[in-house]
Amino acid sequence: MQFIRMWYKAAMDVQNIHLHNLPMKGHASVQLLSRALVEIRLSGASRMAGFSRNTYLLCGGLLVTLALYLHTPFPNEAAEPWKQRVTSASVRIVNDLSVLGQLLGIASSVNISRFLTENIKHLNIASLQSEILQNVQITEDTFDGVPVRVYKPAGVQKLLPGIVHIHGGGWALLSVDAYHAFTVELALKAEAIVVSVEYRLSPEHLFPIPLDDCVTATKYIIQNAEKLGVDSSRVAVMGDSAGGNLAMAVSLRMKSETQIPKLKVQALLYPALQAMDFNTPSYQQYSQKLRKCPSFATKEILVRYWQLYAFGHDGYTSDFYVNNHTTMALKRSKYAEYVNQKHLPPKYLFDKDTKAAAKLLENGNIAKKIESIITNPYFAPLMASDDDLRELPKTYIMTAEYDCLRDDGWILADRLKTLQHSYEHAHYDGYEHGFALMLHYDVHGKFMDNVVQYFRKNL
Repeated sequence: MQFIRMWYKAAMDVQNIHLHNLPMKGHASVQLLSRALVEIRLSGASRMAGFSRNTYLLCGGLLVTLALYLHTPFPNEAAEPWKQRVTSASVRIVNDLSVLGQLLGIASSVNISRFLTENIKHLNIASLQSEILQNVQITEDTFDGVPVRVYKPAGVQKLLPGIVHIHGGGWALLSVDAYHAFTVELALKAEAIVVSVEYRLSPEHLFPIPLDDCVTATKYIIQNAEKLGVDSSRVAVMGDSAGGNLAMAVSLRMKSETQIPKLKVQALLYPALQAMDFNTPSYQQYSQKLRKCPSFATKEILVRYWQLYAFGHDGYTSDFYVNNHTTMALKRSKYAEYVNQKHLPPKYLFDKDTKAAAKLLENGNIAKKIESIITNPYFAPLMASDDDLRELPKTYIMTAEYDCLRDDGWILADRLKTLQHSYEHAHYDGYEHGFALMLHYDVHGKFMDNVVQYFRKNL
């Protein structure tokens, strides 16, 4: 009963959410929702005994629905299954609400996802202990027009290494707020000044605008290092998922800068690195629909967000999904070799009898139109040549097992290994995409210690 009462109060609070923050279309749908909530409250308040029968049925239905969401088919080898189930259920709820909201005309699915996922910041900030916050000086700033948040260990007078942090979220979601607890912890444990970049998001701002923002902020940090308390010879760029894509693209752009110190380290956490081949083993393995997959980074979702970043729409999904978005010539070109599955460990290669054969087809009209984008290394960093990879800074790569981006990271690691480039690859079996942001996971401490140790050794 207490749980139901808590849910009931939370439902009433929905009326106080400022829905005007979203671009509204279907005001009638919102009014109906608000009216329904008011009627539920009135029906319950009018009964001395508590809720009405309909309210009990509604709450019961919600509990059953929640149980179904929690019933995620995690593999037996999942490292922290119940915590991972809750995380997966939360993401699926956000996904379903965003799709439903768009169907009801409330707002676009992207804007609804933004609204819902931003609440991550409240959970993360609540997880921070007050003494940790007291040990980090936090300021808001703008670097050549790009909003940033600067985290500096309190009371330190000497020049410190700098870490440019670029958040993930499919180039379209999340913000520096969503990563606030992560970046506070990183600054304190790495004893570094962390600058979190609030780059502009797609689909409103297409490639290369988000990348341009990150490059602008990075250049500013290096050029104004001493003023910021940063040692300009010890600057790293770091990002996860889409942020990992942007971080490596920043490194590729910055390597041609001759008048400022070079980046010393790049740290790429389960990065999205290529839009050439959506038939790698991990893309095949996690191509199921969201509710049948332990990772929320499914093939369906990644195919969509790559398109939003490049074109502002997802109208090429069917062709991307089966690799018809590349010409036959491109499938046999040097770019195909850059993502060749020969770079993967044997345990991730399918047997010949079970491997899904890539369809050797093309949609010429689409493929020729988009070829220059998907082969651009600033858009898809695995398209960088070996010569370009040799000029990159020392590299830290982290991958997760339950992640369709897993193979991107493994391919990059093997290419760097072949080139005898300085790199470290940390792989986490039993975990899904995005786990580094889950501060409540037991593995979080291990992961943070690992990446901090790398920074201290190499930065």
